[in-house]
Amino acid sequence: MPPRRLAVGLAVIALLGACAPTISPMPSGSAFEQPSPTDSAAGSASPGATPLLSVAPTTSPTATPGGCRAGNRVPAGAQQSFATIPDAGPGVALTLDMGGRLEPAIDILSLLIASRVCVTLFPTGAMAQTAEGQEVMALIKVHPELFEIGNHTMHHCDLVSGGGGSPTTAPCAGVTPTADFIRQELTDAAAILAELSGQQPDPYWRPPYGSVDKAVRDAAASVGYTKTFMWDIDTIDWKPIADGGPTAQLIANSVVTNAQDGSIVLMHLGGYETLDALRIMIPGLRDRGFLLTSLSDLLN
Repeated sequence: MPPRRLAVGLAVIALLGACAPTISPMPSGSAFEQPSPTDSAAGSASPGATPLLSVAPTTSPTATPGGCRAGNRVPAGAQQSFATIPDAGPGVALTLDMGGRLEPAIDILSLLIASRVCVTLFPTGAMAQTAEGQEVMALIKVHPELFEIGNHTMHHCDLVSGGGGSPTTAPCAGVTPTADFIRQELTDAAAILAELSGQQPDPYWRPPYGSVDKAVRDAAASVGYTKTFMWDIDTIDWKPIADGGPTAQLIANSVVTNAQDGSIVLMHLGGYETLDALRIMIPGLRDRGFLLTSLSDLLN
């Protein structure tokens, strides 16, 4: 082969190698997130909602090497609740809540960056203000091509029954949430999330514990949160193995086996086995032909 062609060929091989992705749970209590099904909530969530039709993205994002997109958030539009994304094609949304324990969070985000996986994250305002939470938000801010955020409220209260809360029970304890309380929880969190991430979280939100009903959805929609995201696959990663929680292999097997077009997978940045599960899950889902992408990408 002539030297010039050889040099060009080697350069192309090196470039492809550089672009190749590297594929290198929580006890109950106020400091942790634990889903408690209400309405069409965790794990057995509903047969889905009305699909978005001909929705134009608010931005023109660039696809990552993995093919996914973040930053193409849909307009508020009509009120909708999703357990899966209808007519999404062969895509799966890995979603990560940030309302409690955060010990492996930076390692999880680093793995997602290395693997070029787009995800949607739902932080609370209170956890975003912690020292580790601010590190997480800073990492989200510098990778808008991969990470998009939704609102998980300010204090992680149960918005139907009251109580709950993270990292403390205040101001959730002894409260029967009113529409004004719900609106305040969302707007207070939004200001913090926007400042720390550079993204406005509306119209996306996820109710803490999956606890939601029509009154809660109506209150959220009145301040712009018209897209309520539940899930069809619950990893139960908030529960440690010692308390009967799943191993990383069990989590990965459940997700890879049960995923279907438009699935929404519930995980947590503080999940005990989530990091190791993702190392198995990411190649497993890709081997099944799924694009791992953001909720916005599936909606569009």
